[in-house]
Amino acid sequence: MEGGGIYKASSSLRVNSSSLWRNNAVEVFNRSSREEDDEEALKWAALEKLPTFDRLRKGILTTSKGEANEINIESLGFEERKQLLERLVKVAEEDNEKFLMKVRSRIDRVGIDLPTIEVRFEHVNVEAEVHVGGRALPTFFSFSVNIVEGFLNSLHILPSKKKQLSILKDVSGIIKPRRMTLLLGPPSSGKTTFLLALAGKLDPNLKLSGRVTYNGHDMNEFVPQRTAAYISQYDLHIGEMTVRETLGFSARCQGVGSRYDMLAELSRREKEAYIKPDPDIDIYMKAATTEGQEATVVTDYTLKVLGLDVCADTMVGDEMIRGISGGQRKRVTTGEMLVGPAKALFMDEISTGLDSSTTFQIGPRELVLDFFESMGFKCPDRKGVADFLQEVTSRKDQEQYWARKDEPYNFVTVQEFAEAFQSFHVAWLRLSSEVDSKTRKMFIKEVMELVELTPLRNALVGLPGVNGLSTEQRKRLTIAVELVANPSIIFMDEPTSGLDARAAAIVMRTVRNTVDTGRTVVCTIHQPSIDIFEAFDELFLMKRGGQEIYVGPLGHHSSHLIKYFESIEGVRKIKDGYNPATWMLEITSSAEEIFLGVDFTNVYRNSDLYRRSKALIRELSKPTPNKKELYFPTQYAQSFFTQCMACLWKQHWSYWRNPPYTAVRFLFTVVIALIFGTMFWDLGSKAKRQQDLFNAMGSMYAAVLFLGVQNASSVQPVVAIERTVFYRERAAGMYSAFPYAFAQVTIELPYVFAQAVFYGIIVYAMIGFEGTVAKFFWYLFFMYFTLLYFTFYGMMTVAVTPNHHIASIIASAFYAIWNLFSGFIVPRTRIPVWWRWYYWACPVAWTLYGLVVSQFGDIEELMTNGNNESVKEFVKSYFGYKHDFLGVVAIVVAGVTVLFAFIFAVSIKMFNFQRR
Repeated sequence: MEGGGIYKASSSLRVNSSSLWRNNAVEVFNRSSREEDDEEALKWAALEKLPTFDRLRKGILTTSKGEANEINIESLGFEERKQLLERLVKVAEEDNEKFLMKVRSRIDRVGIDLPTIEVRFEHVNVEAEVHVGGRALPTFFSFSVNIVEGFLNSLHILPSKKKQLSILKDVSGIIKPRRMTLLLGPPSSGKTTFLLALAGKLDPNLKLSGRVTYNGHDMNEFVPQRTAAYISQYDLHIGEMTVRETLGFSARCQGVGSRYDMLAELSRREKEAYIKPDPDIDIYMKAATTEGQEATVVTDYTLKVLGLDVCADTMVGDEMIRGISGGQRKRVTTGEMLVGPAKALFMDEISTGLDSSTTFQIGPRELVLDFFESMGFKCPDRKGVADFLQEVTSRKDQEQYWARKDEPYNFVTVQEFAEAFQSFHVAWLRLSSEVDSKTRKMFIKEVMELVELTPLRNALVGLPGVNGLSTEQRKRLTIAVELVANPSIIFMDEPTSGLDARAAAIVMRTVRNTVDTGRTVVCTIHQPSIDIFEAFDELFLMKRGGQEIYVGPLGHHSSHLIKYFESIEGVRKIKDGYNPATWMLEITSSAEEIFLGVDFTNVYRNSDLYRRSKALIRELSKPTPNKKELYFPTQYAQSFFTQCMACLWKQHWSYWRNPPYTAVRFLFTVVIALIFGTMFWDLGSKAKRQQDLFNAMGSMYAAVLFLGVQNASSVQPVVAIERTVFYRERAAGMYSAFPYAFAQVTIELPYVFAQAVFYGIIVYAMIGFEGTVAKFFWYLFFMYFTLLYFTFYGMMTVAVTPNHHIASIIASAFYAIWNLFSGFIVPRTRIPVWWRWYYWACPVAWTLYGLVVSQFGDIEELMTNGNNESVKEFVKSYFGYKHDFLGVVAIVVAGVTVLFAFIFAVSIKMFNFQRR
């Protein structure tokens, strides 16, 4: 069955168990066993006589009452699927392997070989063309120059100034079927690129050379995406969907592949050999070949073996919506591919966020330690092999593993290891205002060196999964942002998640140094290595449901922890050299509690350790004599003005290095200006006819809506991302809401001003409005404040809504209303009196009023409409525009801009849509 892919992958999540076979069948019989067997045999015989298609859509299902009934596989309900899985895989950690062996036994019994894939890669090289130096930073200037240079390069006028960057260099090897291969390497070593190249999903902008084959076939001979699956290290999901819906949708999209054909052949051979399969296994395999179902038994099975059944009907969530945990979200990412028919799975850091009892423990591989020992480096007894392999190639960590004490140590480079193998086979806002600039910079430098960020000091942070820093670099930066505040107490939520062993060791060294200075650190960690686990002094262990099962000291080599749990009757002893963290999580799992018949919560609450902990808490809760209460003169470390300046500085660099927003907006403005200028060429000087006046007014009306809506729409996703960062930084006590709002509003002023000037100069000259300084500046004034209030309106809609998707929907509704009441489609004098009030509340109406009356409201020249009235009089009689009202209009337009900015600031302070 093609589902072997999912079976093999899911088996990696098992924990070895020596427990006896569990008999999950419910013995509820009202008649004799012989009668039951005879009836079931008759039903099965009738089933075997059906045509192949019908036979594969029907099965014999045992009900909760013990009755064997013929059912249609396509109509298998939720309760029936649940009972089926309860019999097959009641406890995933113990029963999953038995279930897989049953499936394999059925297939082997009729001599069917499961389809497998052998992936070969020969002399694979991946290169990228990149700018270096200052041109690599995506600033407004470099972005514009790169576009022009790229255009000239395509015309072969100017040679390319990009440099070749090698990502993978001459990589060869074989990935054999039915085996798990571990890919190790430090950050930026090309692991993700390598997996993407093998999965056929490499970025087309990268240059790939060499050969990758699947069973001898090149990539262009088949569709690799339907044969292999790449599981990303980034967990990107629709937050509003539940876990079950997410996996179900993925299963429907991927289909069943060749499972149906394999099952048809299996059924045919069993019929010829008069073999009756296990009814439950038969139903499962038939259900796994059924396409188009919203919920399938494969989805339910995947949820169970990944430990997601407890949150199957919970929304996945995201940065703003409370949902499942980070570790569960990582498993959802894996499950999305496991429910499909892929036969080769390329998994990029799938264990990030999973604890050791959930992740399959990959043991030492043959000869790898012997190889490094032959080079003079030995893995210590209490050291994980994977951790050792990551650190032994690091210049900073390599020397501690040098085993040849009689020989001098010299650093061995990665290139030398490769050759041998071939022959072998955030501080400004957080520190107190009393700290001067020199000291602050020195402290920042020290923190950067501690977390090894100095080589990346000029690198852009970027967006997760898009650009900028890698996952582990981003994690180190997050920790550094908090460390520069020099806090007394630090709460770290999974500080090592997403980090390799070396990076995690760097982080924990930094944390340990922080503790040694007298500060308190509390960490949550999913899968600690021995080194990381034993770096802590105290352990607070909880089980599912938020209940304590151990609170106390670890002791030397975790001696206190081991002594406590080994004293509990039935708990197996820890093996020599085994990771105490892994052992602890395994013996306290829910399955182990059921097996031992022990509630570890009750055991702890009845222990001396619990009583000592409670007594210590009561003692420490009492303040000591002559102690002063903590007092801070202000809530934030810096003054309001300093917060504003710091936030403005950050926004400056954020906007300057975000050309997809800033530069593209300018490009769009210039294009629109040229289109309008050529379309309404020289109409501004022609105002004698009504149609010419209407055309000139149409150019103003179209520009306001085109550019205004574009500004409002483009700023929404930018502000939404900035707001997510703001929530974290405000919670960390870096600054308050108003300095952030001030910076967000202020940074738009120069960009919108430049946009208005660019547009105004081009359009004013091409349309041919009257060439007086006063009228030109009135035109710029109204265009500037109009673009500004549209921009602030887009920001405001984000501030009052949970996300920019809802913000764009709300904003679009008002765009339509503003369009209707702008005074162009229906002039104010012709709007029904009961709706005329909204005309005065429409910002676009005031903008159009100001633009028209500033250009045509004072022209005394007579029109050629036969009514013997001047342009000024026509504008007044038809549109209701008075030139004397120009000053009031200007004040209102500026006031609307201030109003939207004020609502944005207040909303940012009052509303918090982050439900986490």
